[in-house]
Amino acid sequence: MKYIRQLDGLRFLAIFFVLIQHFATIIGQHMSAGYYGVELFFVISGFLITPILLKSDEPFISAYKKFIGRRTLRIFPIYYLTIVILLVLNYVYIKAYLIYFLTYTYNYAWDHFDIPINAVTHFWSLCVEEQFYLIWPFLVLGLRNNIKVLKWVILAVIIFSTLQECATVITSIPFFIYPHGIAQQANSLALGALGAILFNENKIPIRLLDSKWIEYSVFLLLMIFLLTDYRLKFIVCPLCSLFFILKTAHNGFLFKPLNNLLNNKLIIYIGSISYGIYVFHLPMEHYFTTYVFDPLIWHKINFNALGRFKIIRRNSWIVKFPLYSFISILLAHLSYKYFERPILSFKDRYFRYDVTEIEKK
Repeated sequence: MKYIRQLDGLRFLAIFFVLIQHFATIIGQHMSAGYYGVELFFVISGFLITPILLKSDEPFISAYKKFIGRRTLRIFPIYYLTIVILLVLNYVYIKAYLIYFLTYTYNYAWDHFDIPINAVTHFWSLCVEEQFYLIWPFLVLGLRNNIKVLKWVILAVIIFSTLQECATVITSIPFFIYPHGIAQQANSLALGALGAILFNENKIPIRLLDSKWIEYSVFLLLMIFLLTDYRLKFIVCPLCSLFFILKTAHNGFLFKPLNNLLNNKLIIYIGSISYGIYVFHLPMEHYFTTYVFDPLIWHKINFNALGRFKIIRRNSWIVKFPLYSFISILLAHLSYKYFERPILSFKDRYFRYDVTEIEKK
């Protein structure tokens, strides 16, 4: 599958939802913004990596090595860099659960030890993705010569994972019952994978993607489930994400303002560095709030002199949301330009695909 620039526009929307959840707290309290941002990231991941695996005609070991090598160069550097920095800064949760962070198993530690929300809680989703990257190639590469069976197996994974997430149908095996474990989170990743296969086979009805009424209905449906807490959202939201991805890959959105947004060069660039934004944003928020924003800025303001506007004292998110979002984007930009991009140049040197693939994940 060729690289689709507008998918980085969707990544922008995904990270935007995450930033709303964590920085615009008064809004995040009333909608599942962070949840949906992560789900959208998951579906995009499954949609993009599966065709890359299927396109390889190399032997299993070679194909697996190249896939993992390229993924490693993309995701390991700033993940482990952040862990090292936080360890040097003596951050308590990194010290206490270091082995789980180093092995990408913090998602299980978070549930098992009931760890409080902290500046690295969001790393759980990075653990899920890494576990998916390690396991998924065995399934896809093993069945790449029998696509029909592969599709049925992926569908079974989607159904099982969705049932676990919505109803925890298997309760006797601890590995399956952790809410943030791969067993309960694989549905979105696998849904993206199945969508990619069907899209490449031209089995997605064009009328479905060209109908403005269906498009607007999906927008409305997503809004309803983001603002409510029905467990059905674990089915509806990933399906909405897949629909948006298919629309983007097909011919874009009929709602012009959204289509223009997703095609904006700045939006696309921010989406392309969304991984860095995601990694950095909460550690930055923790230290900046503790040592700069609260003691040096917010607590120095004489709010009583603001008259009716003194209510802003209890709504610091109005300032934090744009400020912290900007700082997160700036950090990700600098990281990508001066740290990540030089490392990414090793992708094609050591793990080059026979058929050139354009990855920006």
